[in-house]
Amino acid sequence: MHKVTKKEKRRLTLFILIFIFIITFMCINIFPDWLKIIENRNELALLELDYEELLNTEESLKAEVEKLKNPEYVERYAKEKFLYTKPNEIIIRKGL
Repeated sequence: MHKVTKKEKRRLTLFILIFIFIITFMCINIFPDWLKIIENRNELALLELDYEELLNTEESLKAEVEKLKNPEYVERYAKEKFLYTKPNEIIIRKGL
C-alpha cells in the first residue's frame, strides 16, 4: 500500500480548503438571489389573486352595464336607490 507523504497531505488539505472556499463563496453569492426568487414567487401568487378578483369585478360591472342599457331597469334602480318619482307618483315601501 502506498504511504501518503506530507507533501500529498498538504496538497489535499489545500485542495479541500480551496474547494470549501469556492462552495462558500458561491453560496453567499446565490443566497440573496434565492431569497429574491422566493419573494417574487410570493408576490406573483398575490398578484394572480388580485387579477382573479379584478376579472370577477369586471364581469359584474359588464353585467351591470348591460342591465343599465334597459330603460325599465334604470327606472326601477333610480326609484329604489334614489327615491326618484315621476310627477304625481307615490312610492310605497314594503317591509321596513
